[in-house]
Amino acid sequence: MTRKEYFAEPTVSRIVKDSSPVYLSDPRDIVRAINSLNHDHHLVIEAGLTPPRFDSARKFLKHGHFVQVKSPKSVDEAVEANMYPWMMRREAFDLVDSIYFAGYSFRPFGNHQDDQRERRVRLVECLEAERIVAYGYQTGNDTEVVKIYDNASRISKDGARARVSVPSRTNKMPRYKFYLDSIVLDSSDPNKFAITNGFLSTLSMPAKEHDWRHNYYTDKEDSRTFNIFAHEIAAYYKIMLELYHGKIPNLSPLEMSPFPLPAKLAREFYKKLLSKVVIKEKSSSKNGKLRRLNKAEQEILVWALVKQFGYMATMYSLKSIDGKVQEANWSLLWRK
Repeated sequence: MTRKEYFAEPTVSRIVKDSSPVYLSDPRDIVRAINSLNHDHHLVIEAGLTPPRFDSARKFLKHGHFVQVKSPKSVDEAVEANMYPWMMRREAFDLVDSIYFAGYSFRPFGNHQDDQRERRVRLVECLEAERIVAYGYQTGNDTEVVKIYDNASRISKDGARARVSVPSRTNKMPRYKFYLDSIVLDSSDPNKFAITNGFLSTLSMPAKEHDWRHNYYTDKEDSRTFNIFAHEIAAYYKIMLELYHGKIPNLSPLEMSPFPLPAKLAREFYKKLLSKVVIKEKSSSKNGKLRRLNKAEQEILVWALVKQFGYMATMYSLKSIDGKVQEANWSLLWRK
């Protein structure tokens, strides 16, 4: 199955065709090297990026370290300390002292939250979610907020449920239809802090169904996690945008979003990872084998960008600086 044209990414041969290689000599300079790439050059990284203790990218994404975003111990603590999700992410992201992360995580809290599984999010999935939103807006095959169920009396305490429909990135594949739960609609209610950390969805797709793990025996935490993917995040972004631009603007989903909204700096960096960077694997042949970055390596490099520039410059999009997310240019540099 092939990707739709909007989501098409170049092969290795297309990346290196008609452009000159730039070889990375100092890994500490990797972010500058990537940001400096243009149509005439591609970057060759001469060693794998995944920590050697992981024998595959899949293993790293399941068992690698996640940046732990602090969760309040109670609603009272959250209210007293103004523990808004974006502030907690900023604090956690700006303290990273490494680039070898498989994503970030947060946990539900509060007595009325039944599902206590750790929520895990990869930054690459947030970037892909923005691409899905832009695709829908620019092609007419939009992400749809079919219905928001907001009439129950406990909505302000439990959050709302929304029925959504999200386009596939693959040709001839049906749309994903599912529910999102735990959406904050009333930011005046103190329970908003607990609601947002309890984010859930009913999305079913092969990548999500196979993304389970068993922790190592000596690990302190159990193996149960709720892994969040691009289509779920894209649906949340669409809800956020629709309510913000409604007849009576509702900023609550934006204010209490459990997901960062990547800025243009991160988007342009990610586009170069997809279209201008290759890995040179160790080989007995003289030239070695070139391949595209895998998901684990993409995630590590996005964290390198965050580490260098900080949360606000990379993961906090402002319309006045970064433009509208739905109008973003997702054309990759290999297309001349």
